[in-house]
Amino acid sequence: MKLRIRIISIVVACTAFAAGCATSSSRMGEYLTGFQTTASQPQAVSLPLKVGLLMALPENELSYPTTPSKESLERMGRRIQKELEESPKIRVERIFPTIIIPAAGIGALSLERVREATQGVTSPKLIVIVATARPARRVQAWRVEDQLFARMDAALVDLPSGVVLAAENGQEDYVLAQSFFYNYFSYPRLYYRTFTFAGPFTVVEGDPYKALGEAAFSGAADQVGMKLRQKLDPGLSAG
Repeated sequence: MKLRIRIISIVVACTAFAAGCATSSSRMGEYLTGFQTTASQPQAVSLPLKVGLLMALPENELSYPTTPSKESLERMGRRIQKELEESPKIRVERIFPTIIIPAAGIGALSLERVREATQGVTSPKLIVIVATARPARRVQAWRVEDQLFARMDAALVDLPSGVVLAAENGQEDYVLAQSFFYNYFSYPRLYYRTFTFAGPFTVVEGDPYKALGEAAFSGAADQVGMKLRQKLDPGLSAG
């Protein structure tokens, strides 16, 4: 049986395969409109803190076979919740259904759209998260390797005032290696970004591209949850 390979376009920004194309700052300012930003130094957020959580996925992401389903993204929302609630002073009261925003999502999250998507929220504070990814590919003589750079940008906003209180991002990447020969030497393999030929790796069952997306986006979710918790409750991190 021949392995069917779906082509993922190479993103120019990630010119070096297996090299990060990440930046340290959040891109939420590109997605949010109608919100007010605070000064260059984020203001302290009063604790304890109760928040809602809303995940958003740009429509363009739906064209990639690695993009998680809405249900998967909601599970990743629970991963973010778990990271945030490592602080006893932060509680996620509700995770709202994932919303799809137009095109690449630029300017698509207006204050009105966010309020509409979170009707019934009991807390005035909300964490909005946008999930995106960039693929890269390397073809060798006997196998092909797809690397996925997943990213989650987050902002803590005050819904009544429309003020952005804090912003963070989380990024992770994994590699999927597939042989041109079906099931040859335990393929397809899923590697962490610091992979070697010998492993460690996971042999994928089912849709390999979905597995790649689940791994990369789950890692990005853990990262953004951890970094946002550390920003909101720095005392816990110091302790």
